[in-house]
Amino acid sequence: MKKSWLRKYTKYLLVGITLLIAFLFLVGCLLPWISASAFALLGFVGISMPYLFVTLIFGVLFWFFIKKKYAIFLLIVLCLGYKQISVMFAFNTNDSFKKVKSNYNLRIVSWNIGNMSGRPQTNNSKRHSVEEIINSLIKQNADVICLQEFEECQHGCKSLELIKKKYQYYYFPGWIIGPHRHRSGSAIFSKYSIIKNDSTRFENGENIITTDIVVENDTLSFFTTHLDSYKFSRDEFKEIDNVVKDEPISKNNLSGIFSKMKNTLEIHSQQADVVKEYINKTNYPSIFCGDLNEVSNNNTYWKIRGERQDAFLAKGFGLGKTFNSLSPVLRIDYVMPDNNFEVKQFNLVDEKMSDHKMLVVDLMLKKYQTEKTKN
Repeated sequence: MKKSWLRKYTKYLLVGITLLIAFLFLVGCLLPWISASAFALLGFVGISMPYLFVTLIFGVLFWFFIKKKYAIFLLIVLCLGYKQISVMFAFNTNDSFKKVKSNYNLRIVSWNIGNMSGRPQTNNSKRHSVEEIINSLIKQNADVICLQEFEECQHGCKSLELIKKKYQYYYFPGWIIGPHRHRSGSAIFSKYSIIKNDSTRFENGENIITTDIVVENDTLSFFTTHLDSYKFSRDEFKEIDNVVKDEPISKNNLSGIFSKMKNTLEIHSQQADVVKEYINKTNYPSIFCGDLNEVSNNNTYWKIRGERQDAFLAKGFGLGKTFNSLSPVLRIDYVMPDNNFEVKQFNLVDEKMSDHKMLVVDLMLKKYQTEKTKN
């Protein structure tokens, strides 16, 4: 009798866990249409989507041998989540990135350069010089570079002076920060002439900037932005790392982390509305680059992307993690060309000079595809 009761209890527990995971996954499937400004807690579900997906896969395998109807139910749940699953992983063949650009290709670099700190998240790592950081950019042989958290020191670091030697055309409407009068913000650098530029500030001080650039016979619009950071302290970063390592987190820090994430998710939703309205104004073929501080399952990503392509999904492989700390699923930096372009190559470059990886993308206007084939 005792054994029978234990078996029944275990079954109910497993069914309950399965239904809870399926429910959370289905809630996550609604995120492309639900704004975090209305339901900020759903942002946490978005971050968890890859883990929920993997858990459901194991659930299908487990229930297939125990009770097939539960396995079929989970398969239906997974099918309903095809839209969200499609942005979690890229399944392209992992061809090596060709450093030499093909004819008609335009190479774009997007990088959160980490305020020119010269090192990844941890303070005990090697610090690289400004010269090393700029040389790392220049050697990518990009035509256009979109940077977030670019910083120009008024006394000594010469980041702008160094990059201007290779990219004479640029737009950097940075704002003054700190007692040393550093200028900081998003920036766009180009080998080609910039004929128009503009900037719109968010309420928190960040901005979205745009340039219209004449490339040969075409005028192209470029946008870059950096949405609000979560502003975690060093101690909070350590606590989050502890969670990733399955170590306990203190109650006080958990409350602070939760509050910051909730507030920032709401801000992101508001900023995404500004970005969407801003990039819809152009009449030219356009490329959006930026650090959204949001995973691809959350509403902010879907709102900004719209009908655009995601360069990583088009030519990348795997999870595409762009942030060098915390969870292995944090793909929060993006290059999104509109449908006038074909994505030819994608590469993630990490030289441990920032807490973000550099995104390198080769694009080609589709109108040149026929001409290239003839040649």
